[in-house]
Amino acid sequence: MITVNFPTVGNKVGDSLLKKLEIRLRPGISAMKIREAVAGWARLNDAEVKPMGRLVRPYKTSGENIHWHIRGSRKGMGTVEVTYLPSSGELSVLVHDNRQGHWAGQAYVELARRLEKIEF
Repeated sequence: MITVNFPTVGNKVGDSLLKKLEIRLRPGISAMKIREAVAGWARLNDAEVKPMGRLVRPYKTSGENIHWHIRGSRKGMGTVEVTYLPSSGELSVLVHDNRQGHWAGQAYVELARRLEKIEF
């Protein structure tokens, strides 16, 4: 089920409002399965997946969240972010207002719906 969490004053991160959709998947789904689904969607939408956070550098603190940026391949498309916590199955798909571009501000909804429907 997707929980909608649209921008409000309470959803401020730094100086940026965000649009966020949260999905509850079955706990323990591998991060590779999530990445494959995100990458497949990105290819269909002329976008690129970039691993972020713990996927590319060590952190001083412990944690399990896995994070990707999906950026449109053309200038001005914007960036969608995906964060996954394997132990709980929590998956967030979001876009910051300053990264919406002409694509990401709507594309994050499509990605969230696709991820919710995929059988992992």
